[in-house]
Amino acid sequence: MTTITLDLPQDIYRRAQRTARATQRPVEQIVVEWIQPPAEENRSDVQPIVAEMEKLTIDELLQIAQATLPTSEAARLQTLLAAQQQRTLTPSERQEAERLVAQEDLTTLRKAKALFLLKQQHALPPKFAALLP
Repeated sequence: MTTITLDLPQDIYRRAQRTARATQRPVEQIVVEWIQPPAEENRSDVQPIVAEMEKLTIDELLQIAQATLPTSEAARLQTLLAAQQQRTLTPSERQEAERLVAQEDLTTLRKAKALFLLKQQHALPPKFAALLP
């Protein structure tokens, strides 16, 4: 294994920390998984979802770009993360936390794809332009 140092934006680092806590793994492992190309079996479930987005209207893409994890699920994830700081999560709680983190990851991936497609179509509203490099 090779060691490198990365300067991550604060929001990316916080997200990696939340994921690490929820899945009881090191932050470094989370970041490596994000960087590493997905295994073929993992890509198979996400790839069609993202590919279908190319058929969406600008209004549909704008809705996705503004999407967030539903409030109840975000609250549940925060509850699980707080519980994890006090005790070891039960197997079902850990599984639920992993599911919620995966859902958050998919939401983030879809938002990124929506922003990319909006930019390609020259339909990116100014409030979103600041989110892109």
